[in-house]
Amino acid sequence: MELTGDRISKALGTEQFGRVLQVHDTVTSTNDLARVLADAGAPEGAVVIAREQLTGRGRLGRQWVSPRGGLYLSVILRPAQPLDEWPLLGFLLAVASCGAIDALTGLRTGVKWPNDVMIGSRKLGGVLVEATPAFVVGGVGLNANLTPATLGALENTATSIQALTGHPVELSALAAMLLTKLEGAYSRLRTDKAWLLDEWRRRSVAMGRRIRVTGATTLEGVAEGIDDTGALLIRTAEGVQVVRAGDVSIRLVETGE
Repeated sequence: MELTGDRISKALGTEQFGRVLQVHDTVTSTNDLARVLADAGAPEGAVVIAREQLTGRGRLGRQWVSPRGGLYLSVILRPAQPLDEWPLLGFLLAVASCGAIDALTGLRTGVKWPNDVMIGSRKLGGVLVEATPAFVVGGVGLNANLTPATLGALENTATSIQALTGHPVELSALAAMLLTKLEGAYSRLRTDKAWLLDEWRRRSVAMGRRIRVTGATTLEGVAEGIDDTGALLIRTAEGVQVVRAGDVSIRLVETGE
């Protein structure tokens, strides 16, 4: 079934998220369009969705391949939390994405610090949070109905819901479930930060495993968890090191993921 605003609206279980909604066929980036809307005063929970992105992006300026069949969604947030807690919104988007996929498909998804949605060692989606002093745009890209041919060279490191289940997922239902999960988690975050951190830790595919962090310097050690700010804790030969997202990437040493 085609991804449409009407189908999403009918399936929503939200009071605010997705009630202001734009669904486009092809865009440069849903985050770019959402930022324009936010600058113009769009309310918290306003959403931009596209069937295809031409210049989708991930962290560190990397290209996010966004062909038809995926779900590409950006939501405007105007957090009441202190600025130093805004990095947790990326964790929130990832956890909500996992919850939506699991609820619709029966899969058991996980997360990889700081922004990947995973199934085992393969990437199923990603999150990009872009903040200004006045608002945050949270972007989610999910490999929903992508085929091996569509994934192309990414097939070795990524997968899709369709590839895992053997059939397409209804994109409007997935979008509505994601927004429903996100609104509930966002509301809970205001009073219960510990819940989000615990849920993220529970879903982590890297905790207790040997990882390599690359950035300004390279670290290798065992991922021990995240602290209350979302920083990654790695036990190395020199002791526990604290790594903040910034311009870093991590890989599972055993698999290279």
